Amino acid sequence: MHDGFVDSLDYRLDLITKSLSNSSLIRLLIVTAAIGAAIAGTITTGTLASAQDQDEQPIVGYRILDESEAGPFTVQLQISPVAPIVGISRFAVRVRDTATGEDVPDAKVTILGSPAEHGEAQYTLVLNSPVDPTFYLSQLKMETAGVWAIDVRVESDLGDGTTIMSALVSERGRSGSSNLWGQALFGLVALSFVVGITWVWYSSKKALKRRDQQS
Repeated sequence: MHDGFVDSLDYRLDLITKSLSNSSLIRLLIVTAAIGAAIAGTITTGTLASAQDQDEQPIVGYRILDESEAGPFTVQLQISPVAPIVGISRFAVRVRDTATGEDVPDAKVTILGSPAEHGEAQYTLVLNSPVDPTFYLSQLKMETAGVWAIDVRVESDLGDGTTIMSALVSERGRSGSSNLWGQALFGLVALSFVVGITWVWYSSKKALKRRDQQS
């Protein structure tokens, strides 16, 4: 009886080994990997295309919120984190002379953030660094979720101008789109393993049944 149990166990292990090496399972895993790569490629392509639409890359960790004309200036506004949540949001403002396309490194830049529904407006002076005068940097404490109006005012020897942009601020703890993509990809990979294990179990059971019938 012991020898029979060992023989049966060896037979099941042999079936599982053969099943795992079966080309159908290999194809399944290859297809899953290809789908995952396609999803990752779509995300990357979309991100790069968005940056290229603005004709430049955003600062690492920032997202280009908008770009528009304000008087004699072209104002680009970047925000971090890329999916703003209630709390501190950082801003980077790039100011260019619309006529020449040259950066304006000596302007006075201010930001006024106003929540659309409720909460207090936030005001800040935006300063640039002597090391990298291209961007003016600052931050606001955005205390409520919802749409915020971001007023950017620029003054220099060229004149002055104001532009208004909008930012959607989410509650803390909500998953951003990147997290949703990551969860979807993880679920797809997990599903492929479940399908693979189920297929191996079914094949083993079917082979054992066929062997019993032949006996």
